[in-house]
Amino acid sequence: MTQPVRSGIAHDPLDVAQICASAQDARCGAVVSFVGVVRNHDAGQRIVAIDYSAHPQAPVILQELAESAVHARGVHRVEAWHRVGHLMVGEAAMVVVVAAEHRAEAFATTSALVDSVKLRLPVWKSQTLEDGSHVWTGLK
Repeated sequence: MTQPVRSGIAHDPLDVAQICASAQDARCGAVVSFVGVVRNHDAGQRIVAIDYSAHPQAPVILQELAESAVHARGVHRVEAWHRVGHLMVGEAAMVVVVAAEHRAEAFATTSALVDSVKLRLPVWKSQTLEDGSHVWTGLK
């Protein structure tokens, strides 16, 4: 049997299709995914790229968050991945997938896990603006 939780901080591009496929479970009638991508603007400024960096404990924290999510009622599989390094507009920065018995459980757990990752994961980003300057965001 496959692991109920898989997570990680990745330096290479995230394979969204493979991550979603890994969450499949015959007990589950719903698989909900969230893919956070680098957008081309923030706070009225044009963004061309983002450099993500993470605290050394980030993989442990992400695993704990994902393990907490898999204990939600009806949830059987959780995937939670965050990318670090240099990402261009359109690239996937975060992928969260939840497989649950029913859609309401899958949607609620996915949303709660994404919120937890955004709040608690020690990942920071330096946004490269169109003019070549950099702006740090996400500092906690």
